[in-house]
Amino acid sequence: MRSKNLSILFLLFFVIISVPQANAFWGFAFKTVKAISAISKNAKVLSKDEIIRLSKLLNEVKGTKKVGKELAKLNLPEDVLEDTFLRIAIYQKKLTRKEAEEMFSRLSGTPGFHKTLRKIIGQSEKVTKGHLNELRIADAASKNGFKVVGIGERFVDGIKKSPTDIDIVLKKGGKKFAIEAKDYGQKIPMDKFRADLDTLAAYKRSNNSVIPVFTITKKPDDIRYLERLKYEAKKRGVQLIFGNPGEQIEQIKMLEKIL
Repeated sequence: MRSKNLSILFLLFFVIISVPQANAFWGFAFKTVKAISAISKNAKVLSKDEIIRLSKLLNEVKGTKKVGKELAKLNLPEDVLEDTFLRIAIYQKKLTRKEAEEMFSRLSGTPGFHKTLRKIIGQSEKVTKGHLNELRIADAASKNGFKVVGIGERFVDGIKKSPTDIDIVLKKGGKKFAIEAKDYGQKIPMDKFRADLDTLAAYKRSNNSVIPVFTITKKPDDIRYLERLKYEAKKRGVQLIFGNPGEQIEQIKMLEKIL
């Protein structure tokens, strides 16, 4: 009898411990599924199960190429591709649901938007960080009344061996801003910095109404290095600004008024 009573007590203890854990698991699963529900209203949006499957496929060797091939076969409309990449980014915890919805509402249809989204869902943290920075700057610009002309606009500067791109191109008040954006945690190699400045200068030569801007998220602590950056930018007629995406756009708003 004693043995039987102990068995019953053990079973009750197991149930008491397990129920909260089970509830927590299903609560988490429900929140995840809800977060990756469709953003676009297009009837061709992928199911939640497909978003999860593609997200897991990205973790495999050459996962980005595999996902790219699968999506290419489906021949999806642009807004559905945007929806797909945004929901995958949410599943990967690279974007919040709120941020993804806001980007979609403001940037959907913008040249380069879905291609940049595709770049943030890959396995490289460095690539993801850089392109997320570009998207957040573009989104902040749109929120503040700028027209986002393009993200990752292809450009042949006549200097680099292969075509390059301008990270973000904005328009406001008859003025056009060409932006090279960096979100480095360390110093930018000076040769790379000069090369990107030269590309911006070349882009300005192709259109005199362009105001070239180089943005860096974190302002360097090294005063001598900072002064060198300012010197190289001024030498080429490029505006150099620092700050998070929102702070950058506030500074660009000032440039729009004074230049």
